[in-house]
Amino acid sequence: MILKQRSLAGLVLALCMALLAACGGGTASPGNEYGGGGATTPAGGTSAEGVDRNRLSRELYFYNWSDYIDPDLLAQFEALYGVRVIVDTYDSNEDMIAKLRAGNSGYDVVAPSDYAVAIMAAEKLAAPLDATLAPNLVHLDPDLLDQPFDPGNTISVPYFYGITGIAYNARSFPEGIDSWAALFDTSVIAAYRGKFSMLDDERETPGAALRYLGHSLNETDPAVLQQVEALLIAQKPYLAAYNSADVNRKLASEEYVIAHAWSGSALQARSGLEGEFSGNPDIRFVIPREGGMIWMDNLVIVADSPNSYTAHVFINFLLDPEVAARNAEWTGFLTPNQDALPLLSEELQALYAEGFAPDDEVRQRLEWAIRNEQTAVFTDLWTVVKGR
Repeated sequence: MILKQRSLAGLVLALCMALLAACGGGTASPGNEYGGGGATTPAGGTSAEGVDRNRLSRELYFYNWSDYIDPDLLAQFEALYGVRVIVDTYDSNEDMIAKLRAGNSGYDVVAPSDYAVAIMAAEKLAAPLDATLAPNLVHLDPDLLDQPFDPGNTISVPYFYGITGIAYNARSFPEGIDSWAALFDTSVIAAYRGKFSMLDDERETPGAALRYLGHSLNETDPAVLQQVEALLIAQKPYLAAYNSADVNRKLASEEYVIAHAWSGSALQARSGLEGEFSGNPDIRFVIPREGGMIWMDNLVIVADSPNSYTAHVFINFLLDPEVAARNAEWTGFLTPNQDALPLLSEELQALYAEGFAPDDEVRQRLEWAIRNEQTAVFTDLWTVVKGR
């Protein structure tokens, strides 16, 4: 396996620690595995890391993207802290936000993308972040903190980041791909009708169309957006689907030969997911010459979560460099944890260098999606396109 290298010994140790705690009236410190003290504390007491076990909930509900956390880490967190993490998944920021807007969602932690964090802040859907409960924040790359969508990181913590471009099967495209024309030029896509997809996302797919037409993905000029609408409607009959959920699987199985995809999903298609599906060595990923999107997903505690303290402990756990490295190995997305980078396998770093991560030249062609009153027009555009 190229990705998902599990630290089995570490998981076994964590399970043993939990069993010892359950049988012996003492609670083992999580520091044993991750470099902290190694002492035990009385059952129900405060650990050497400062975690007050009396305040931990029995369960934590995590609303996350598909294939976006190593399941073994959930088992390890439960072994260390006695908290079972239940994961539900969503396919778009808009679906996640709609669930939170309705109230009483039952979720404690969510993973919104950058612009969605700003929406959650504006609508008071997020709880304040208590940095004193997340000391592992020190491991994050400072260049990825204090972003415009959350100045000062008052409600969010970087989880993963990535880039959006084109994933394709090299056997179907032996000469490679370098332009969005491969997904938008109807004289080209007719050859693989029904064997490609675009992301089911109101910013990603119109953004790709805008870059193909030579504009910023944040362009809101009505005349330009009419061109985007026409382009997407012309493309639609050739699509297999708008798909943000299982592009990885469909590329790996060759149900799709090409797709609009996130870098990590493309890397999963290449390398597979342990226990889920096998990878396809012919999968490649490229940012077209016209440019693409860079984005960041974040960890946010839901405003009405009754388990805010446990949510902070969970977030801090995910920020541990060894945990973050293992999570990156499994998902294939880019970790913002600078102290996790040296822990990544040579195989994963080689795939990043191949194009699944941006180099300096590619970074010059990437844009962040911004969210303001003007960009709200993308919701209307997307409604029209999907309704046709």
